[in-house]
Amino acid sequence: MSFKNKQELDIALKIACVKKDFRLKKVINSCSVYCVKCEHLECKWWLRAVKVENSDRFYIKKYEKMHTCGSEHLTSHNPHATAKVIGAYFKDRYPEGKGPSTKDLKNSIRIELGCKVSYWKVWMGSEIAKSLVRGTHEHGYGVIDAYSHMLRTSNPGSKTALKIDENDRFKYFFVAYGAWILGFIQMRKVIAVDGTFLRSKYGGMLLSAVAQDAENHIFPVAFCVVDSECDASYRYFFEQLRSFVLDTPELCIISDRHQSIRKMVSIVFPLAHYGCCMRHLGENIRNNFHNASVVYHFYKAAKAYNIDVFSDHFNRIRDLVPQAATHLERVGFHRWSRAFFPENRYNIMTTNIAESVNSMFLDEREYPITALFDAINRRFAEKFHERRMKFINAPTIFIPSIEKDIAKNINLGNKLLVHQTANYKYIVTGQDEVATVDLLDKSCTCKVFDIDKIPCPHAMAALRCQYGDDYGRRIYEYSSSYYNVEVYLIAYVEEIKPVPSEETWEVPIEILERKISSPFVEPGKVGRRSSKRHKGIGESFSTKKNKCSLCKRIGHKRTTCSERNVA
Repeated sequence: MSFKNKQELDIALKIACVKKDFRLKKVINSCSVYCVKCEHLECKWWLRAVKVENSDRFYIKKYEKMHTCGSEHLTSHNPHATAKVIGAYFKDRYPEGKGPSTKDLKNSIRIELGCKVSYWKVWMGSEIAKSLVRGTHEHGYGVIDAYSHMLRTSNPGSKTALKIDENDRFKYFFVAYGAWILGFIQMRKVIAVDGTFLRSKYGGMLLSAVAQDAENHIFPVAFCVVDSECDASYRYFFEQLRSFVLDTPELCIISDRHQSIRKMVSIVFPLAHYGCCMRHLGENIRNNFHNASVVYHFYKAAKAYNIDVFSDHFNRIRDLVPQAATHLERVGFHRWSRAFFPENRYNIMTTNIAESVNSMFLDEREYPITALFDAINRRFAEKFHERRMKFINAPTIFIPSIEKDIAKNINLGNKLLVHQTANYKYIVTGQDEVATVDLLDKSCTCKVFDIDKIPCPHAMAALRCQYGDDYGRRIYEYSSSYYNVEVYLIAYVEEIKPVPSEETWEVPIEILERKISSPFVEPGKVGRRSSKRHKGIGESFSTKKNKCSLCKRIGHKRTTCSERNVA
C-alpha cells in the first residue's frame, strides 16, 4: 500500500490499532523511513515504510502482520484513540461540515471501534473532523483576500470589500454577487436589514440585506461579516451597499429598532426612508403590556391602507392601554404604519425575510468565514435555478400570486356600483363604502391601488366601466411591471457560480503575500458558544410598576406596605 504522505500513513496505522485493540511503538521516524513495531517486547508484528524519491508519498516495504503477543496487557482505553485519530476516522460523517452530535459520535466510537473515550476528546475529534472538511477558522481568515479575488473572477460584476485593522487583523468582509446586483434592479426597492451572531470562537456578526420578490421569496442583496453591531460596522455595510443601490426617495430600508441602523441609514442614504419591523414592535407590546386586544388592534392599525381605518384601531389602543399608545406615538407613526409611511413599502411590513435568512444558515454560522460564504453561494445558486425553471414557461402575464389577487379583486369589483364624474374619474359605491378612483393617476381613496400597485376592487369596477369588454387586458397596463413574469425571470436569469477549490486558485503574487490574521479575541473570554438570539436594542421598555393590593398606591408591594406594618 502507498500513502499520500507520512501523516496519512501514521493516521491509518493508529486507526487500525484502535480497531484491532493493540499498541504500536515507533522504532524509526525520519523524513524518509517510518518503522513501527508492536509495543509488547516479545511480539513479532512490525512494519517498515519508505519515502518515494522526489515525492511525499510513502509505501510499505516490509510488513509482518501476525501478532505473537497475548491479550493480558490490553485495556478498553487505547492510547492511540486521540482526538486527531477520531477526527480523521469520522471526517466522512461530516459532509459540508454537518454531522452527528458529540453524544452520537461517542456511541459510534464505542460500537465501531470498541474503546472508551472521554466526552472532551470526542468533542475535540468532531471539531478536527469538521476542520478537515471545511478548513480552520485561522486558515479562512488567512486566505480571505485570495478568496475574494476568486469570487470576483468566477462571478464578474460582483462586489467584494475587505477591511483589516492596523495590525493586519481581519475586521470586515462584504459580498454582493453580480447576479444579486443585476436582479435587484427588477425588485421592489424595499430592503430588510438584520444581523445575527456567528458561533465561532472568534465571534462576530453576519449582517444581511435582502429584498422580497413579487412571489414573497427572499432575494439576497448583500452579506457582510463584522465584529459587532455598532455604528462603525453598519456605516461600512451601508457604504458598500451604496456603491450599487441608488439613494432615492423610492428606496425603503426596514429593520428592527436598532439605533445604529436608523442612524447610519440617515447618514449614508439621506434620501431613502427608514421603517421599523411591525412584528418586532408588536411582540414588544405583547411582552410588555400583556394585552392581546392591544396587539390585535396594533397589527390592524399598522397594516391599514388609509388614515381613517388606522385612527379607528389606534383609538381603541388608546382606550385599552394609554401607555401603549403613548409609546407607539413616541416611536412615530411614519416608522411602523403603512398609512403614514412617507413612501411605498408595499406589503413588506416586517423583517421576516431577513430573519428567515438567519434561520437558513443556522448551522453554517459556526463555519470558517470562507466555508460560510460557500454555503451562502450554494443555497442561493439552487434557489435562483429553481425559481428560474419554475416560471420559464409560465402561461400567465403576471406571476401566479398576483394573478390570484387580480381575480379576487375582479370578483369583488363586479358587485360594486360605478358613477363617472369626469374623464377617467369615478365614484364607486357598495358594501357600505364610497371610494373615488382616478385612473390617470392610478389612485383610489382606499389607497390599496396606490400602495399595492394593482387595481383594487373599486378600480376594477372603474376599469370595467371605462373600457367595457376590453378591460381584462387593460388591468395589466394599470399594474406595476414588478409583477410581470418576464421581469421576474430577468431578476433570476444570471447564474451564481461557485468559487473553485483552493488547489485551483490563480491569484496575483501580491495577494498571496498578504498575511491576514484572525480577529482579536479578548483574553480569558471562555464559555459555551451562545446559540440563543440576543435581544436587540430597543426591543424592551419598562412599563410595569408595582401596585399595592392593600392601599392601592403605586410604587411598592403588599409585603412592604406601611399600612400592613401598622395593622
